[in-house]
Amino acid sequence: SATVRGKTLLADAGEELIGNTFVVVSRFNYVSKEEIMGAAKRGLSLLQEYGGQYAQIAAKVGSLAADVASKGYVIQASSYLYKLSWNDSIASVFYENYWIDSTYNSPEKKLAFENTDLFKLELVGFDKAWADLQSTIFTQKSEDELIRIATVKAIDAVIAKLQKQHDVFKTKTPLYSVDPLAAKIGLKEGLEKGDKYEVLEQYIDEEGRTRYDRKGIVRVDKQIWDNRYMAAEEMALEGKSDDVNVTILKGAGKFYPGLLIRQIK
Repeated sequence: SATVRGKTLLADAGEELIGNTFVVVSRFNYVSKEEIMGAAKRGLSLLQEYGGQYAQIAAKVGSLAADVASKGYVIQASSYLYKLSWNDSIASVFYENYWIDSTYNSPEKKLAFENTDLFKLELVGFDKAWADLQSTIFTQKSEDELIRIATVKAIDAVIAKLQKQHDVFKTKTPLYSVDPLAAKIGLKEGLEKGDKYEVLEQYIDEEGRTRYDRKGIVRVDKQIWDNRYMAAEEMALEGKSDDVNVTILKGAGKFYPGLLIRQIK
């Protein structure tokens, strides 16, 4: 039957991926540093005018030289994280009433799928993050380009915060090497020295489901890769070297490249 074929196909492809479907909805607030500095010079309360987040930024901006600080943008991203509701009951209805593929085509099921209200999103969490970009670094960039760069940096930062706070949203990253012990993650993911990760070995159980066996625990060491958006270009423009492309970890265990690491508290 189509139901059996659908179940078999999706199980083989990794049905658990369906239950790990996420949607991030973000709202952005764009403020030029000129505007923040202007408010500060007028003696206005930045806490009232821009909110607590910008009061912190203003303190940082105020520590810079005026001719530098007033150039560039501060972008705040406010993001809501949603997860697709998926369980055995929903899966059963999906396979029975809506599943079709290239070998089994049903216009009725297709129409029913397009009009169903079976699938819903659950709110997982909310967070904010900001990005600070100085136009003095990117002197050849247009205003639109500066805003675009800062926007990408802000969304990367808020996603990193959501991943740290919600276990269900945490990603698994392969170990890149064991001598040295390293992984291809870094500041983009919000890494800090001492952050702790479990090392997992992936296997398939008797029912064909993906499972994970813990092989040990590692921590972030002193070398952290700056893999943030445009970081390499920023360093080049500032005359700094960009010879770090992994984050060094420390820990003991029978590890090998390809094992997965996932952050734990």
